[in-house]
Amino acid sequence: MNARIRDTKPPTRPRPPGAVARALTQGLFLLAGLAATVLGFGWFVDANDAASAYRNAPICGTAEHAPGTDCAQRASGRVTARHAATSGDSTVYTLTVARGTAVPDEAPRRSYTVDSAFYNATTTGADVDLTVFRGRVAEVSYQGHRAQNAGTPWLISLEIALLAALGSALTAHGLTWSRTGAQATPFYAAMAVFVAAMALFGCLTLISSQLPLAATLAVPVLGWLLMTASITTITWRPRPAG
Repeated sequence: MNARIRDTKPPTRPRPPGAVARALTQGLFLLAGLAATVLGFGWFVDANDAASAYRNAPICGTAEHAPGTDCAQRASGRVTARHAATSGDSTVYTLTVARGTAVPDEAPRRSYTVDSAFYNATTTGADVDLTVFRGRVAEVSYQGHRAQNAGTPWLISLEIALLAALGSALTAHGLTWSRTGAQATPFYAAMAVFVAAMALFGCLTLISSQLPLAATLAVPVLGWLLMTASITTITWRPRPAG
C-alpha cells in the first residue's frame, strides 16, 4: 500500500542549470549594488559630519583640548567691503573680511556669503569674529549673527554620487536579471549617469546646508529608493515561458 502511494507522487524535476545561474547572478548584482550604496551613504554621513566638526571641537589652548587633536581657533577680522547682488527675486549678500584688525590693508581677505540680517547689521570697518578650523575660516559671526563657510566638497560629493549611481544600477539589475538578463544593461548605464548627476547636486546642497542629520540622511535615502524603484519598474516585464 505504501509502495503504491509512493509510486503515485510526481517525480521531482531538478532545477535547470540556467535557472541556478540566473539566481546566482541576480544575488551577486543585488549584493554588489547594496554594498556600493551602503558605502556611499557612509561616506555621505562622514562628509556631513566633517563640514560641522568645528562646532564640537574644543578651543585651541584650553583645558578641553588634548594635544594632537583638532581644535577651533578664535580669530578676529574686519569688514573691508559689503556687496549685495540682486538676480531676479533673490539677493546674494557678501562681506569681504580681512583676517586680523591691526593692519587690514596687508591682511589676507576673503568674501563670505551672509543673510540679509547679518549684512544689514554690519558696516564697513566693523570687527567680526572668526572661527578657524583646520587652517580655514569655518564661521563668521557678529553680534549674534552667524554665517557658515563650509566650503564646497566637490571631490567627496563626486565620489558619493558615483557610488550611488553604481549601487542603483546594480540593484535594479539584480532585481530584474532573471527576467531581462543583460538586455537592459545599456538602459541601466544611461540611468546611472542621471542618478550620478542628481546625487552630486544633492550632496553639494545637503552638506552645505547643514540641516539636522535625520533630515539630511532621509532626503538622499528616499531619493535613492525612488530612483531605483523607478528604474526597476520601467524595465520590469514578465519572464518568458521556459
